[in-house]
Amino acid sequence: MTSRPAPLTFSTVDGIGFACAERSLRPEQLTQRYTPRTLGPLLELLSLIAAGRLPAHTADQLITPDGTAPLITAIRDDREKWSSPDNRRIGFIRAAPHTGESFTAFLMDAQRAGREIAKLPGTAAGQLVAAMEELENNIHEHSNAADTGLLAYRAAEGTFEFVVVDRGIGVLNSLRQCTEFASMTDHGRALEAALTDGASRFGRNTGHGNGFRPIFLGLLNLSGDLRFRSGNHALTMQGTSPTLSTAQLAEKPMMDGFFVSVACRT
Repeated sequence: MTSRPAPLTFSTVDGIGFACAERSLRPEQLTQRYTPRTLGPLLELLSLIAAGRLPAHTADQLITPDGTAPLITAIRDDREKWSSPDNRRIGFIRAAPHTGESFTAFLMDAQRAGREIAKLPGTAAGQLVAAMEELENNIHEHSNAADTGLLAYRAAEGTFEFVVVDRGIGVLNSLRQCTEFASMTDHGRALEAALTDGASRFGRNTGHGNGFRPIFLGLLNLSGDLRFRSGNHALTMQGTSPTLSTAQLAEKPMMDGFFVSVACRT
């Protein structure tokens, strides 16, 4: 008898990643199926597969797509941009190449979904979409692999989430290009530094490194779950009006590039 699919969570993705890194992941062991209920775990899993950190068959063996099947198909087909026909409540766009007009339309769809479907209060939808735009700029400025970048969002009643991910050089290697951070060796400390206002490969107080501020402004008075991944660490925050003071660092399976997942609830 086939077991009922369980929700795909970040803990599940971490467990699969660790098993693969330890060479203990076998196809016959992947008997449990998972259904993506949120974007973050799904896109982190797909990014690990695309980078060769997990076997190519992992998603097919683990995932029961349910409503995310069109999204997964569009990503696998290397579509530059895709959105669902039902009020564009879910969609993605590649970080490069795209026209400015196409990207602006994508951001407008995301903001409209946050405002009209998720019903985010006040200026929250605009601020979170501004954060997406800043993070897309970061891909071009810091990843050295803009062609691997992807932005996605999903809205449901009372919930809005977005993911920005690339498979570039990662936060640590980016920061190390600045003399101020040249001696840094820890991926976790690099994540902490990158999330501090004004810290970037260009050094402090250069007008760069402020791309995360709109996230915290958008989540003011909202309940949020944030996950930042690079290298072998994740920095996570949870709760109402999350800030760096509540962040937790944890070691994770190695991941290429930079991954940001933000989910909020009204």
